[in-house]
Amino acid sequence: SSFVHVFGIDMMLAHRFARGVSRVARQDVGLVGRRFASRGLSTKLPSGCDILPLPALSPTMEAGNLAGWSIEEGKEYEAGSVICEIETDKATVDYEAVDDGILARILVPAGTPNLVVGTPIAVTAESEEAAALVKDMDLSFLSASPSAPAPAASSPGEETKSAGAAAPVSEYLISPTASFLLHSYGVDVNSVQPSAKTPTGKKIITKGDALRAVSGKSLLPAPAFTPKHVAVPTQAAPAATPVAAAPAASSGEIVNTITESGGQFEDEDLTSMRKVIASRLTEAKQSRPHFYATIDCEIDNILAFRKTLKSQLGKAPSINDMIVRAASLALRDVPRVNCRLEDDGTVVQNESIDVAVAVATPTGLITPIVKNSDKKGVMEISSDMKDLAGRARQNKLKLDEFQGGSFAVSNLGMFGVTDFTAVISPPHSAILAVGGGRQEFNCEGDELKPVNVLTVQISCDRRVIDDLAAGQFLECFQLYMSQPSFMSL
Repeated sequence: SSFVHVFGIDMMLAHRFARGVSRVARQDVGLVGRRFASRGLSTKLPSGCDILPLPALSPTMEAGNLAGWSIEEGKEYEAGSVICEIETDKATVDYEAVDDGILARILVPAGTPNLVVGTPIAVTAESEEAAALVKDMDLSFLSASPSAPAPAASSPGEETKSAGAAAPVSEYLISPTASFLLHSYGVDVNSVQPSAKTPTGKKIITKGDALRAVSGKSLLPAPAFTPKHVAVPTQAAPAATPVAAAPAASSGEIVNTITESGGQFEDEDLTSMRKVIASRLTEAKQSRPHFYATIDCEIDNILAFRKTLKSQLGKAPSINDMIVRAASLALRDVPRVNCRLEDDGTVVQNESIDVAVAVATPTGLITPIVKNSDKKGVMEISSDMKDLAGRARQNKLKLDEFQGGSFAVSNLGMFGVTDFTAVISPPHSAILAVGGGRQEFNCEGDELKPVNVLTVQISCDRRVIDDLAAGQFLECFQLYMSQPSFMSL
């Protein structure tokens, strides 16, 4: 029983650390509610046994996928052992035990997707005797998801009526492409079986569903269309080799001809991470008044500085490491940019400068955090970034290594992008979009001097950061980038 209780306490502390006390208050209520629900079910288990529910491993997590079990059923585990891997809305996270115990019964097999937070995934036991009691016990009362509404009971007549028939189209969502295809082939939307669902369970008719429905059918005749106010000259067609007859068209009539492709298409489900990225950034763009400011930075001195370090130390930080360092010092000099907006509308100064850096992984973007980056030298930042980026691509980051942060940096310069606009990711109030270096020419007297320049653009939440603070931040950032020796001050 202490497993769920202690883990709940740990998660509350982790949430406070990542998002702040006020934002976590609602999470605490949810965790407590789920814990009491689990205890209610646990009273039906033998003494010494307890339910292991799917935990909320991030403040925004409502559901997750059970990626795999690290402990076999019936085996003992120690405190700190990884019991299973859970794919959250952020990354795949190891679920560690805080007490010794036995994994008495696995309720959910590895690979199960879309489990609601609080769903019982296993039963743990404190002793071999308790584990033996639950081994062959009927645990069907644990199979229902705690948050999933039970289906409404229907009469036998209604079941017969609904069997084999599609639900009314109002119960579905349909993509624009699917709607166009079905309309073009004259297929009734209600006859199509959806294959996808929204996170809330509403069914979606996809393009793939429509392609299967129209397979083997013919297009409806295209309506004749004569453009008005356009004179269409009549010309004699040149002699050509006979080909298959084409549809006849009168003068001025446009004939639409569609060639069907024999290619195969497959709809790919979004990962939990990509769903949350889409949801949160859409919400952020709609609810946060973005404004943008751009500045060019000369980087010749940084390139020379890196060359010196390479020759003297045998290694050198990347340009991105230097950018993180410069941004951290600019945040120190202009603390207003290192603030966040709380749910009650108050602006709060972040306790530390923690820069999140966007890293691409096979499942989506994740932002590992370089903590206290203003107090670290550029070589220490470089070491931290190599470690964090490597573990991010292996889904081995800990919760506090990618949740929270006070500022973000996104660099697309390595792809040849010169500049771009980034969307602020909560709880940050700003993000710095970095482009690639390029060569330009400056006039010095009568001579043109080549210089290396990169462009950065800051996106700010206007409720927290005003134009003056954004300009001061970029001015400081530009100074540090042009004079890397100042980064040691």
